[in-house]
Amino acid sequence: MNRTLGSCLVVVLLLVMAHRLPAPVIEEATPTPKPEKSASPKPKRAAAKPKPEATARPKVAQVPFNIPQSQMTATATNQHGADNASKAIDGNRGSMWHTDFSFFGAPVVALPQSITLSLGGTYNVNALHYLPRQDWYLHGTILSYKIYVSTDGSNFTPVTSGSWANDHTEKTTTFAPTKASYIRLEAIDGHLGFASAAEINVTALR
Repeated sequence: MNRTLGSCLVVVLLLVMAHRLPAPVIEEATPTPKPEKSASPKPKRAAAKPKPEATARPKVAQVPFNIPQSQMTATATNQHGADNASKAIDGNRGSMWHTDFSFFGAPVVALPQSITLSLGGTYNVNALHYLPRQDWYLHGTILSYKIYVSTDGSNFTPVTSGSWANDHTEKTTTFAPTKASYIRLEAIDGHLGFASAAEINVTALR
């Protein structure tokens, strides 16, 4: 009886102790991470070659030259006999273009009068050279003037105006380079009311 009771007590104690013991911890296996797919490296773009800087072309100086008189023709609004417009472009300093005058030496026509040169081509003109008559007289030396240019011989555009000294020296007038096939010198005032020219030359740029 005593043995049986003792055995029962032992069993009860074992059950109580078993109930109080914590449940065994079962460690979960840590999942092995899958190796990440390595992204294939993107091909590197070739570095763009720097564009060579545009080398500015050096400006070529334009060279002035006198248009040959031999290829020009001349007309005038008025002239005296053999002293016609062609004498202003014949290369002879002793001949001249002169406006008309009477037997007594008085002007037949009043100024302004003009002489027009056909240049024999189209040029970038920028100067006119006027040589007055080269004999003893100053009759007809142009004192005030206007200069016109044209590309068609009909429509003329003024490019400059001014005044010249009353002497025998060659006078040069420059103006902004202008495309022209014709150039006109208009005498607004002249010595004793005439207009004349021993030589006229025109400068252009190329």
